[in-house]
Amino acid sequence: MSPESQPVTLADLQRWFSIERMDTYVRSAQATGCDVVDLYVWNGRVSKALLEDVAHVEVLLRNFMSVRLAKACGHDDWYRDNTRFRFNSSRTSRFENSIDEIERQIRYSGKPVTSGRVVADMSLGSWCFLLSSRLEQTVWRALRDPANGGMPNYPSRKRAVFESHTKTMRDLRNRLSHQEHIVLDDLADEQRYLDKQCANLDWIARAIDPKAAD
Repeated sequence: MSPESQPVTLADLQRWFSIERMDTYVRSAQATGCDVVDLYVWNGRVSKALLEDVAHVEVLLRNFMSVRLAKACGHDDWYRDNTRFRFNSSRTSRFENSIDEIERQIRYSGKPVTSGRVVADMSLGSWCFLLSSRLEQTVWRALRDPANGGMPNYPSRKRAVFESHTKTMRDLRNRLSHQEHIVLDDLADEQRYLDKQCANLDWIARAIDPKAAD
C-alpha cells in the first residue's frame, strides 16, 4: 500500500466484489471476531500460499506419470497411444478431444507442438482421469511397473487411494483458482481443514519422492 492509499472498508469490498461474495466473510468475521477486511486479505494470502504448494505437487505428479507412460510405450507422445492405454472408449473420446484442443492452442500461439508442451498444458482433471478405475489395467499398471520406474515409495500401490488423494488436490486447486473462500466460521475447523490439505499434498509428494516432499 502506498503512503497515499486510503483505508479500505467493507463497503468498498462490497462495491468492488459484490455484496453476495462479501457476505461469506461478514459471517466469518462475526463468528471469529476478526475484522472483515483483514479476513478477506488473509484468505487471499493463504490461498496463494496453498496454490504455490499445489503447483509444485501438480508438476511433480505429471512428470512422474508422463515419464513412466512414455517408457511403457516407447515414445514421448504416450497420450496418443490409445491402442496400448485405451484412453477412449467406444462411447467417448473426451481425453482425445482435450489433447486435440491443447495441440490447436499450441499451434495457434505460433509454437511447435512438442510432447513437453502438451503434457504441461494437460489439466489436473486429465491426470485424475488417467488414475481412474477404468484405466487400472493399462495406465495404472504401467505406472507401477518396475520396468518403467515403478512406485518404490508407494509400496501398497493401491490405485483408488492414490486417485482419492489426487482428486482432493484437484478440488482444492479448483477452489483456490476460482477465488473461493477457505476461511471458516470456526478457527479450529479452519486450522484442521488447512492442516488436512497440507497433509494431503505431502502424501502425494511423498508417495512419489520423499526428498521432493521434504
